Amino acid sequence: MASVMQIKYETPSQPRQVRLDTTTNCNAICPSCHRYGSDRKGTMSKKMAILILEDIAKWDKPLNEIVPVNYGEFFLYEHWQWLIYEIAKRLPKTRIVIPTNGSMIDKDLVMTLIKIPTISVINFSVNAYFRETYTQFMGFSQTIMDSIKEACVLLKLYRPDITLWTSMVFDPKYQTDYEMDCFKQYWSQYAIPQIIHAASAGRNDNQPLHKVVIPCRSIFSDFVIGFDGKLSSCCFDAGFKLDIGYYSGNVINDWTNDKIELLRSKHNDNKRSEYALCAGCSFA
Repeated sequence: MASVMQIKYETPSQPRQVRLDTTTNCNAICPSCHRYGSDRKGTMSKKMAILILEDIAKWDKPLNEIVPVNYGEFFLYEHWQWLIYEIAKRLPKTRIVIPTNGSMIDKDLVMTLIKIPTISVINFSVNAYFRETYTQFMGFSQTIMDSIKEACVLLKLYRPDITLWTSMVFDPKYQTDYEMDCFKQYWSQYAIPQIIHAASAGRNDNQPLHKVVIPCRSIFSDFVIGFDGKLSSCCFDAGFKLDIGYYSGNVINDWTNDKIELLRSKHNDNKRSEYALCAGCSFA
């Protein structure tokens, strides 16, 4: 019989995914979001973005996936059009994954996106089936749900190669099981519904019932570069609380720097609780 103590991961030679913390600005109010409790505010300069892209473009093996935003709304980043063109030009073998709350989506924006050949996935955070839940959860007009639906129809028409997701962060505090079922049934007409069970990552209002000891997959797979060069390797670390250094100008070197390798070692030794963020996190 397998034991949780036997679960260990090896560090690959490069990250599978790199996320760029281009903007911390978001116009949604989602109560499940790990942005709450973070005081980080800023945007990534064009100079920083180009430095990172030029660095990654030198790799022997192409980066698998790049996400041009972390915990913000990508289409509120003033240079978003410029950035996705630069990514496609400089990293032609890397797929672009765009998460968005859909609040800025319209036909003109869709027509811009379909011109970017390496966009592979667009994930619309909807988080509700009932319109009343949507307004309470997202803080948006219910008409945005219709705009997302129309965008999905257009994207499937012009770019059927792009995978479309509509996601719901599910927690019984926010939605019922019935709403989740209705969400999956309704949105399957337009995209692939994704149910993301709400996780805790150091949030005092959502602590796991028991402490997780097994290592986290994220820190062996993903890398996040902040607008200010601060580094993280956690999919929930909106505040960049993990102390793993700053971008040196070389992602490959930073990927295995002493601080992040110590973090991984602690996780593999079932000592993740030595890190405050990891001690209160339910993801593994």
